[in-house]
Amino acid sequence: MTICSVCEMRCNIQENQSGSCGMYTCHDGQIHERHPNSYLVEYPVSIETIPFLHFYPKQKFLQVSTVGCNFRCVGCVSDLLTRTAAEFTPSLIHTTPKDMVSRAISEKCRGIVFALNDPTVSFPSFLALAHQAKQAGLLIGCSTNGYFTDESLSLMIPVVDAVAVGIKGSDDAAYHACGVRSSEPVFRNIKKLVDSGIHVEVTVVYEKGSEKELIKTGRRIVEISPEIPILVMRFIPFGPADLALEPGIRASEKMCDKLREFARYVYLFNSPGSAYLQTRCPKCGQIIVRREFYGPMGARVIDKSTQWTCSCGFHIPYIGTIAQNAYQEEGMMGGYRPTRALEVIKAITTCLDIQDEKTSAKVWMDFISQNYIDTLHKKIQKIETFYEVIAHLAEITGTVQKGDLLIAYIRDRIAFISSLVENKPRPRVLYVMGTPLFILNEDRFENAMVRAAGGEPVNVNLPRKGKPGIMVDPAFINQLNPDVIMVSGFLSTPLEDIYAICAEQGIDVNAVRHHRIHLMPPSWDFGSPRFVLGLFYQVSVLHPDIAVDIEKEAEQFYQQFYHMPYAEAKPNRSFFRP
Repeated sequence: MTICSVCEMRCNIQENQSGSCGMYTCHDGQIHERHPNSYLVEYPVSIETIPFLHFYPKQKFLQVSTVGCNFRCVGCVSDLLTRTAAEFTPSLIHTTPKDMVSRAISEKCRGIVFALNDPTVSFPSFLALAHQAKQAGLLIGCSTNGYFTDESLSLMIPVVDAVAVGIKGSDDAAYHACGVRSSEPVFRNIKKLVDSGIHVEVTVVYEKGSEKELIKTGRRIVEISPEIPILVMRFIPFGPADLALEPGIRASEKMCDKLREFARYVYLFNSPGSAYLQTRCPKCGQIIVRREFYGPMGARVIDKSTQWTCSCGFHIPYIGTIAQNAYQEEGMMGGYRPTRALEVIKAITTCLDIQDEKTSAKVWMDFISQNYIDTLHKKIQKIETFYEVIAHLAEITGTVQKGDLLIAYIRDRIAFISSLVENKPRPRVLYVMGTPLFILNEDRFENAMVRAAGGEPVNVNLPRKGKPGIMVDPAFINQLNPDVIMVSGFLSTPLEDIYAICAEQGIDVNAVRHHRIHLMPPSWDFGSPRFVLGLFYQVSVLHPDIAVDIEKEAEQFYQQFYHMPYAEAKPNRSFFRP
């Protein structure tokens, strides 16, 4: 046996076997990386989507990722890339460090950052890339769980500029839940990085019941350095995670308030419409930097300022230079948004009775090689072109007959819905995500659903475009005066939160006055063929006088495409989970 010294698991790997992460093997008594210089994705992103908030703000970086992880965390946003890593290895593209650096330079990126999965599972490749990048004058960063050994961290420190560390908790129990031994190596490594002059930001996950643990974690971070930004990730249950663990947005903001009692820079993610992504002056409370939600674990700066100095004279610390304008990625690229593309694919192929991960990986490889991800993003924004995506997936997976059956089923139910709402008055509908202060782009699929269900979207003529929408002020919503507000099934918050926010913000519209704010069931709108069930739900709330049997429709769909009774469904925020 030979000990792998990359991470603190320190696996004893037998000859011709692999360690616990599956990414290293032992040959002739030496540890070898299984897929050196092989990447799943490589594309330019804005740095706030990694996320880093105080490092070269608004600048463009080349994001790279491989597959696999040394942790097994329930609810991971990259669940498919980490849990089924072996099946995605055929999709990996061999790229030398020199070629990767050349691409970063040609794309006019300030540097390269490793994210989506953990660099510990591709450590020799990451080091080689980092050395090549430094020689070319590029910056290097990574997003990691921080479980490096002291030996591997010492190799990384000379060539890395910024590290975003995802902390699971203060105590060992949180790390046991991820399949590893202890929290201590992570805090040890954060201190060593900070003492070595490396820029560090930390992410912490807030789920229901973790309040005390989160406070303890925050205090340990502040003890290392009060300048470390703490990025609070409101827990969004993906993979097998339980939806009941998801906290509301207001509860998450209150959690941030508790952290702000002793920490200077605390931000809330995965909470569209929340003002807790802004940077406030620790001295006087004035907003210095305005940001908005930009996809899972992502943010976007929405002001033009290149100065982070408050009118009171306090200077907000950051590293590097601030770009005039933030880089805007195409389609589903940027940060963790490609994981949503994977889940859309998985949601459709699940309805085609495809359960094996090898076929899913084959599909992903086809999509990358044909540059179909951008096409996918465009086609899933309209109902008619959503059928084309189903047909394409059915063709490349050899399930054409099942694809035709799924398309015919959805067409039939939509035709039935059309007959129900024909000649009915069309209520004005505002489609939002999270809270009413974050409204979806005009060209989003959700607005196409509203039209199909007999409503009229008011998400039109917006002042700008975001991903998947933009933050607006209460006056803008009051001017729209929607009859109904629909809240996305992807990211939402309890109804009582939404009405409280409306009262606090002075949102006084028909939908509020007549109690017509409705939460879409999880994954019953964007991203899944289950949108057909969402249409029936929308008909029921837009046209209360129309009798629709949602339970019957759901039972029929679940029996036909999931081969299970609807009563056994345990949906969460994953598009593919029944």
